[in-house]
Amino acid sequence: MMVVTRWSAWNEEIEVQVTEGAALGPAEDLVVTVLAEAESACSLQRGDAEIHAVNLAQGSPVQVSTRLARLLRSALWVARMTDGAVSPLAVEDSPSGIPPIHPEPTFADVQVDNATVLAPWGVFFDIADTAKADTADRAAALVASDLECGVMVRIGSVVATAGHPPAGGWQIPVPGDGAVELHAGTAMATVHADDSYGRDNPVGGEWEQVSVIDDDALWAYGAAAAAIQRGVGAVTWLEEQDLAARLVDRAGRVYMTDGWSRPYAA
Repeated sequence: MMVVTRWSAWNEEIEVQVTEGAALGPAEDLVVTVLAEAESACSLQRGDAEIHAVNLAQGSPVQVSTRLARLLRSALWVARMTDGAVSPLAVEDSPSGIPPIHPEPTFADVQVDNATVLAPWGVFFDIADTAKADTADRAAALVASDLECGVMVRIGSVVATAGHPPAGGWQIPVPGDGAVELHAGTAMATVHADDSYGRDNPVGGEWEQVSVIDDDALWAYGAAAAAIQRGVGAVTWLEEQDLAARLVDRAGRVYMTDGWSRPYAA
C-alpha cells in the first residue's frame, strides 16, 4: 500500500511517498531531519546558517561541518560537469571607484579539503538549489536503507526515489504533460526559466521549462539547469550526456531527447 504526506519547508513543498504504511511516520521524521541539517548549513535566508562564515572568510580558510563540505563539493561537481553553466559562485560587485577583480575568480579557484574551505576574495556562495537536489538523494537513500521500503522524496520540483517501487513505478507529474514513470532508484528534476542559480545570474533565452531524468537528483537538476542556460544548443548537449530530457520552448513547442521514454508516460 502506497501512502503519502506533504508539508512545506525551505521555501518548497515537500512530498514523501512510501510503499509501506507503517513506514510513513518514521520516513517523514528522517526527511525532516535531513532537510533541517542541509538548510541550517547553507540557506542564505537563515542568519545562523553556516554558509555565512564561508562567505565572510574572503580569501581565508575556514573550517566547516562535514555536511556543508559535502554540499559544497556537490555544487562544485555540478559546476565542473556543466562547464560552469550552473555555478555556486556569484562575484561581488566592486564599490564605485574600485577596479573589479581581475582575473575574475571562478568555481575552479575554490578548494574544499576535507572540512576546510578556501575561496578567493570577492566570491559569494549560493548553493541552495544544488543542495536541495543533493538532499533529496540523501533523504531517499536513508529512508530506503533504514526502513527497508520503497520511497519517493520530492523537494519542490526535484524528485528522488530509492528502494523497491510500487507496481507500475513511481508516477511523477511533468508540468504540462501528465506524468512519467520513474523506475527504482531514478530521479527527475524540472527547471523553469524564471528560476535563477546564484545571485546576479538571471536565466532566460530559448527554453521555458526543462525536465531531466537520471539516476540521481543532483545531476538531473544540474543538467536541467544547464540546459536552460545553454539555449539552442541544449538538446544536442543533453543528447551528448545521454540524458532523458523534455524541453519546452518559449512558444510552447516540445522537444525530447531519444532517452525520454514516452511509452512510460501515464
